[in-house]
Amino acid sequence: MPSNRFKAVVLLLLFCTFILIQASNHGQASSDSSETFFNPQIQAMLDQVDPGTIYTLTGDLSGEWPVPINDQTYTISTRYALSGEPIEKAAQYLYQHYQDLGLNTSFQNFTYRGQMLSNVVAEKPGTVFPERVYLITSHYDDVPSTPGADDNASGTVGVMVAASILDQFEFGCTLRFANFSAEEFGMIGSADYARQSYCAGEDLRAVINLDMIAWNTSASSPEMDLHALSSIPGSMEIADVFQDVVSTYSLNLTPTLAVPVTSSSDHSSFWRKGYPAILVSEDSDDFNPYYHSADDRLDNLQDFNYYTEMIKASLATLAHMGCLVENGWGTVTGRVTDNDTKEPITGAAISLYNPQWDYTFSTRSDSNGDYQISALDGWHDIYADGIGYALVTYSGLYVTGDQALNFDLGLEAISETATFIPLIGNGNQNSPPGCP
Repeated sequence: MPSNRFKAVVLLLLFCTFILIQASNHGQASSDSSETFFNPQIQAMLDQVDPGTIYTLTGDLSGEWPVPINDQTYTISTRYALSGEPIEKAAQYLYQHYQDLGLNTSFQNFTYRGQMLSNVVAEKPGTVFPERVYLITSHYDDVPSTPGADDNASGTVGVMVAASILDQFEFGCTLRFANFSAEEFGMIGSADYARQSYCAGEDLRAVINLDMIAWNTSASSPEMDLHALSSIPGSMEIADVFQDVVSTYSLNLTPTLAVPVTSSSDHSSFWRKGYPAILVSEDSDDFNPYYHSADDRLDNLQDFNYYTEMIKASLATLAHMGCLVENGWGTVTGRVTDNDTKEPITGAAISLYNPQWDYTFSTRSDSNGDYQISALDGWHDIYADGIGYALVTYSGLYVTGDQALNFDLGLEAISETATFIPLIGNGNQNSPPGCP
């Protein structure tokens, strides 16, 4: 049996190894944080976040006064998912908000306990990678006998404000703004949404879920929780961006990675399908004493600056991740001709590659040999070939936003042969597990 002294030495070595690992991990996180650079356009977005608008929207949703819904006034007295007309009116109010912004807006209906309920989903399609989707989400339902100002009108207002501001800018990836119903019954609405996205094979790159973001005890430190799951690829990276944003834009928040991590909100529905997601929430150690009570009211929120900063941080995180198009689009135009005869080439294939964004846009020359391709501001490579012509490549083309770059292409004729290779499929048409 080893001596006690030997055991002590072993424990000391293990402890030192642990400290070195933690220091290494901390250093890695620090180097990653430098990637979130200050962006004046995103600062301009944050400057639009208005506490007065937040106050009004929160009062609208929590029944402080009547609101216009479908050309009539209505007071949303409750957002309890099984309340019938009140929850329907709340859904219509949200739908109307996004539709008035000009976003693609829809109800995603599902049935729970014999009642049809609705998730409200608005979308701003991406102009470069529309298949890549970034979400900011909340649940809009509450429990009976509470106005639900903090739980969760606050998160829902965060999504509404993000939509109204981000809609003014161009993003290369698709942004979605989703408000889920029946969260209080066990994330029913978000589970249905995540399942449908999974079964459709959607490329959901990040989900930022806002749930209870308005409470901070007056004059206390502005601490807040980020719930990220290290076993889900991408989840911790979203939390890293959020923390970087707080630092980069000097927001008055103290974000902390929560331990233990909770699954008691809609982000967990996406975790169950393997999608990267985080929960943004107020500090669990400074918990709202009016939670799930009749006093969860607008006027009992003690720190409105904290509420506003939470919305700013969430909005900026989505903006940094969602492929912001900063300098607009230019065009590349030109004519494709035969190098020897100088005759135009019809149907030549032209591809423009942007290494920064890793996209390729392609077109073909018309009957006059002319082509035109839209491209983001930045450096590009261009490729062209045609039947009977060799591939030609040019690098270092700079496209300037809102301007046209003329670039003619000459192709060299060659002799080529083609071999027919039949396409072979495996015939596997099975859906993912749990999908129809």
